[in-house]
Amino acid sequence: MKITHYFQYLGAAMLVIALCSIGFIKRESSFVVEPPLLAISAVDEVVKGEMLHQNLIGVAVGVVQNGTTTHLKAYGYTDRLRTKPLTTNTILRWASISKTVTAIAAFKAIEMDKLALSDKATKHVSYWPTTTGKKDITLAQLLSHRSGILHYGRNQNEDLVCAFNSGAYTANNNFNAQQCVNVFKNCPLASTPGTSHLYSTFGPNLAAAMIEAATQKSYVTFVKENIANIASMETLTAYSNDLADGYGTDCNLVIRPNPEGEVEWKLPGGGWASTIGDLTDFTKGMCNGIFLNNMAALWSPTISDNANYVYGVRKTSLAGKTHISHGGAHDNMRTYMGFFPDDKTGVCVMINHGDGVSADRVAKLVLKAIGYNINDSDFPYDNCGTNKSCGSKMVGIWHKTGNTEEVLLRRGYNSDEFHNEWETLGAQGYDPTDIETWMDGATRRWDGIFKKTNKKSALIRGYSQDGFHDKWVELSNQGLRLTDVETYVDGGTRKWAGVFTESSETYALFRNFTTDDFNAKYTELADRNMKLIDVEAYDAGGLRWAGVWKGTGASSIKLNRNYDEADFMTLNTQRESAGFKLIDAETYNVDGKRKWAGIWQQTTLQSSFKYNIQMCDWLNTYHTPYKSSGFELIDIDHY
Repeated sequence: MKITHYFQYLGAAMLVIALCSIGFIKRESSFVVEPPLLAISAVDEVVKGEMLHQNLIGVAVGVVQNGTTTHLKAYGYTDRLRTKPLTTNTILRWASISKTVTAIAAFKAIEMDKLALSDKATKHVSYWPTTTGKKDITLAQLLSHRSGILHYGRNQNEDLVCAFNSGAYTANNNFNAQQCVNVFKNCPLASTPGTSHLYSTFGPNLAAAMIEAATQKSYVTFVKENIANIASMETLTAYSNDLADGYGTDCNLVIRPNPEGEVEWKLPGGGWASTIGDLTDFTKGMCNGIFLNNMAALWSPTISDNANYVYGVRKTSLAGKTHISHGGAHDNMRTYMGFFPDDKTGVCVMINHGDGVSADRVAKLVLKAIGYNINDSDFPYDNCGTNKSCGSKMVGIWHKTGNTEEVLLRRGYNSDEFHNEWETLGAQGYDPTDIETWMDGATRRWDGIFKKTNKKSALIRGYSQDGFHDKWVELSNQGLRLTDVETYVDGGTRKWAGVFTESSETYALFRNFTTDDFNAKYTELADRNMKLIDVEAYDAGGLRWAGVWKGTGASSIKLNRNYDEADFMTLNTQRESAGFKLIDAETYNVDGKRKWAGIWQQTTLQSSFKYNIQMCDWLNTYHTPYKSSGFELIDIDHY
């Protein structure tokens, strides 16, 4: 439970993302049948938990049970500062779920005897090349990703083969199938049509051109008449600049606005958008089979290679049942649509955040909450992609406490965002145990480790030397003890920050000491059995030291400073063999040379210390596996 937050820093200007009201927004209550209260609370609990564990900004969720919508709700915000709530009226991009729309449209044209799965693209699309290979591509291959058409110019190995021509698409708010195909028609094929699977957004774009030519109706009109109108979807539209933007995560886990702009040029394969209500109605329509005479024709065939992708959908087994799904992923968003055809039950998820989050995981945990036997982890989820060679050099200390699920990592927040995140996490019972600050160009950013606790806490930042002392005294008198101190320079002025936690233990804070004077103070307090728990090194006209003492047990603590990297690592090995494990590591520069300091505490807990590892490698190779093994992150630094 938090009691206060003091902050004297004028943070970055608030980011406001404009949302456009797109006409004919449906009323929420008209389309939702109330489920049992238990189901409502269970879904709410899952989604709110995932917002914490995946560090999500905004999520919208729809649930269909027995062919009826039973839950439709938006959570969170469209902006980092939490000033604009995400609502069920917010239009978000479907991304690759658009491929399912195109597949249904193609099968509708087949039912109308306008197309056949065996039809070649050249039969209908006069502007598609008739060169070897391309002339043999069929509709079935386009819908099942077996045409050999490259995915954004890349082959199965993700090698860039062709720089596709996005400039070939010049239409605006009026989908042009020919221009859409012109974007990629000159790229070579990755393989002979029909011989191997290569997921490709461009394949459905060519399928849409076939639909247009065969039906003599524009692709958009055909979709509106045979899908949107049938399911009473009033907001289905091409994603544009006027709609809510999403966010992406960089190599340092910094969440940044990531507008993509117009995507009409790939509408059939990744450009449709709507509210969560309309995506849910689309899923409900598939459950109830309202779009086709034989809805199962999309997923009934068995195809030899990569057989889980059939025609515009993936067919898998989940909870022992046939499950039909499709996801959408881009740098600034994640979506998911999936259902059990036998039960007519499914879940839709829309997230306004791309890299590093999983809509699929949210959906599976929601299914678990409504009664399906799904074993999916709800541990804190940190991911920065697959490129290990990116990001800052990281330092981390982990102890095996078994409390992994109670610890959250947050990185790269600007000052105002960090304040809001602190408040939000505090309301859920999470409080900071370790904070770090760093400069990202002209922006000050903050990292934090947050742990679930029932104790009172406080976080203060932006204080002068004297101001920090006064606040330290005030909070100490309220029963709070400083556990982590941080100092930095803003605008040429030294500032101080600290984390305080409820405690009645003996405590002390000393700052601005030279190396020798700090050593003398450390010895003095050790003679009084006071335990050092945190050190901070900084340049203030020479190397200076600050230290935090809390509790007793000085004999269980060892301090060493000003070590070169190799010597420090050797020392750490020696300390560990003697039963002392790092609890705080500090790295800093002295005369252009990197130095290290550390506090070791005697403990029987298993521990790990990693350093000089780039952020994504640090996260994926160490932090994530450690979490699954019960190791709790207790200290971070970067350089």
